[in-house]
Amino acid sequence: MDRKLHTVALLMLAVASGCAAGRNRGVSQNQRGALDATGLATVEKTAPLSGPEHELVKETEETPATRTRLAAYQVEVPPTHDDPETILPPLMAAAEDVAVAAAPALLLGDLEGMAMANNPTLVQATAQIQAARGGAYQAGLYPNPVVGYTGEQIGVSGTAGETQGGFIAQEFVTGGKLRLSRAKWTQRARIAETNLLIQQRRVLNDVQAQFYRTLAAQRLVEIHRELVANGEDNLQTYREMLNLGQANQSQLLQAEVGLQRDRLDLKQAENEFQHAWRNLVSLAGVPELAPGTLAGTLEPGDESLDWDAALSQLLSESPELRAAWQKIRHDEITVERERVQPIPNLLTDVTVGRNFEAGDTTATVNLGIPLPIFDRNQGTIQQARSDLMQSHAEVRRLELELRTRLAGQYRDYQTAWQRVRTYQNEMLPKAEESYDLLHDSYKARRAAWPDVLTAQRLYLNLRREHLGNLTTYREGDVAIRGMLLTGGLAQPQSPVSGGHIDAVPKPR
Repeated sequence: MDRKLHTVALLMLAVASGCAAGRNRGVSQNQRGALDATGLATVEKTAPLSGPEHELVKETEETPATRTRLAAYQVEVPPTHDDPETILPPLMAAAEDVAVAAAPALLLGDLEGMAMANNPTLVQATAQIQAARGGAYQAGLYPNPVVGYTGEQIGVSGTAGETQGGFIAQEFVTGGKLRLSRAKWTQRARIAETNLLIQQRRVLNDVQAQFYRTLAAQRLVEIHRELVANGEDNLQTYREMLNLGQANQSQLLQAEVGLQRDRLDLKQAENEFQHAWRNLVSLAGVPELAPGTLAGTLEPGDESLDWDAALSQLLSESPELRAAWQKIRHDEITVERERVQPIPNLLTDVTVGRNFEAGDTTATVNLGIPLPIFDRNQGTIQQARSDLMQSHAEVRRLELELRTRLAGQYRDYQTAWQRVRTYQNEMLPKAEESYDLLHDSYKARRAAWPDVLTAQRLYLNLRREHLGNLTTYREGDVAIRGMLLTGGLAQPQSPVSGGHIDAVPKPR
């Protein structure tokens, strides 16, 4: 009788430990928490066994002969009532995020549209175009005429004056100065229009890059939740192994420390997602938008960008280079405008009045021109030529700078591409296969459950590293395709910086 009671006690202990260890392999819902939405078993605290001992023994004896065994425990575990092949915890693949039903997921195009409508730097760039067009209109306006009253010898001998009348004066601009001034400011407006395109590209690039960072942060939170579930399962396993004498206190403490680290990493991932979301909605110009779910893909296509093609596209289509060439044309017009500045304008005035002594109406005409003897605008012409020389050098400097920036960006892009393809085609499939093989071996009583958890953790950590590679790849891809333009919230550059030539009441 004592031997039978001893056997019953051993069976009760075996059932309790086996149920706890079988949490991440096929388990029934009445024995352990139901599988969560990710496909991994929900980790719950083991409920204490209840009921008479003879009922537990009877239930164990009446189960089918097909059983699974935890190799480290070497005790029998009751099978589930479901097909074990259908309830094995599938590994979550790095797929696109699914939008929750309550709030539709935001796509990249949605955020790009918000940015185009709400980013204030685009308003600033548009205002610069309007300002340059206003300057062009003003620079081409003709000088206003001057009208007035004239009188001579007023008050002599108590009279109203010998002659009284009015005059009109007009300055006639020569040398095509107004035409050249308007052409120069019109060219400045073209530069401002190119700067608007540059700013739009900057905004879109920043939104795209931040979208992918936020999407990666969103996925990273899910991976860390799975790591926490893995750590909780690992801790529970070591607790039960300690009760069976198959683990020591040091191993249990290490499992507890590992779980705490996983939980801290999860909190950090959640904080990173919040930070990434705030940056994203600020770039889109809608900072009040509450955190939600993003939908998109981080995975690359089948082919990477080619260096020669990327360089050729950059040098032929870069709006920065286009603006630099437009600046050269602006400075050429400026030089021509300053050359005609010494050509004197014609100053005229006509006076018509009544000569009260003679009783006649008289008219007087005055013509005059300033003589360019001392001031022939030679200093300003020299300055304009110097500006033109700098503009030519700026095009060459910008070409070299773009090459250098592209070289660094392409290096990071190529490295990320190589790592992404290696992780995606080799490392992740092998890690997943290793997990599956160990899981099958565990069901066949040839592997210990802690080894299955270790393989699962390796796969999850590889997915976490893969997310970092994907983020770097996407950032590089956006930068290269976007002509290396960044700074979606930086103030747009002015078409032309102000100088001595512009420091006059009337623009020229």
